[in-house]
Amino acid sequence: MRDLTKEHQAASGRRLHAFTLAMLSAAGVTAAASVPAMAADLTVSPAQHAEAQRVAQQGIPATDLSPNAPSQYTVRNGDTLWGISGQYLRQPWRWPELWGMNRQQVRNPHLIYPGQVLYLIQRDGRAWLSTTPGANGTVRLTPAVRGDAEGAAILSIASKDIEPFLIRPLVVDEGTLATSARIVAVPESHVYLGRGDSAYARGIAPDTAAVGSDWQAFRPVTPVYDPVTGQVLGYEAEYEGNARLTREPGGPDAVSTLRVTQAQQEMGVGTLLLPQPMREAVRYVPRAPETQVDGRVAKVYGGVQYGGAKQVVVLNVGANVGLEPGHVLALSRTGEVVNDRTDGNRHIALPDERYGLAFVFRVFQGVSYALVTDASNVIEVGDRVISPR
Repeated sequence: MRDLTKEHQAASGRRLHAFTLAMLSAAGVTAAASVPAMAADLTVSPAQHAEAQRVAQQGIPATDLSPNAPSQYTVRNGDTLWGISGQYLRQPWRWPELWGMNRQQVRNPHLIYPGQVLYLIQRDGRAWLSTTPGANGTVRLTPAVRGDAEGAAILSIASKDIEPFLIRPLVVDEGTLATSARIVAVPESHVYLGRGDSAYARGIAPDTAAVGSDWQAFRPVTPVYDPVTGQVLGYEAEYEGNARLTREPGGPDAVSTLRVTQAQQEMGVGTLLLPQPMREAVRYVPRAPETQVDGRVAKVYGGVQYGGAKQVVVLNVGANVGLEPGHVLALSRTGEVVNDRTDGNRHIALPDERYGLAFVFRVFQGVSYALVTDASNVIEVGDRVISPR
């Protein structure tokens, strides 16, 4: 275990409080979700703003294009922004530069729709994308009138890869465990609940107790540790199912009645309850962080020790270091220390090995979730996540 710096100690002390905000966000409270954008604005220097504006006008060097970048491409249903980025760029996170977006436009990802034709323009060693063949500069990102523009826009990454992580509790802090509603009784002759069964719960607050409201059932399983500090970031929550409130809290013990609408795992007395969060649309422009990020993989999801591409990982950094949804990070592993037998068995450190990319899709104050988009090696807890170069 590494020695703790004062900065790490201070950050660790804030994390449990941060996770309370995180779970409020998961429950539909949006204040926590607004933190990343504000944090990033405060850390961007005038020079970085100037560079972003310059690049937005000039595109990128043509040498940075993918060798097989198409001269034109018609967007299809099922496409993702990350997938299209990979067709055009050696470094897909540089999409805003190729598309000619400034920072304000980066935060409006509803840019590309099925049926839209993208044209690759190259001139004087520079390249950019346009919706008009032979355009002379940056695309003006003013969407045409559409019946449901937001619903039609393509997603940044495939929703099927991260859907459970957008609508279910993942990691909860000790404060959330202590204050969550819980099932306290089940009908006679029942040990576990199935679909259609009734359950009785305590701890549902009156302001969240509207009849017909949906609740998620879960139980905490194992602690998730920060691989740098050793502190507990939270507890992995195992999703068990959903229930709908049929009777508001009443009586001296404020007991509520719910009916199980989905039972994925065994639900019973002691099962915890959280309000069903709002479903989020995953439409973030892939891009590199504006600041230098250096964090670690704290958890590989799926009940495995090692992971690979298309798996979700928990990171020990979040809005506290300027991360936002859509940021792309490089995965790397610290180089091993080996004996150089050609120099008297001298101990030498091998260089860090970069082996993949992770797309951040959900951010809280001290923790974030990322999808591993590609990996040439296995992912382990403790691997570094850094700003790509």
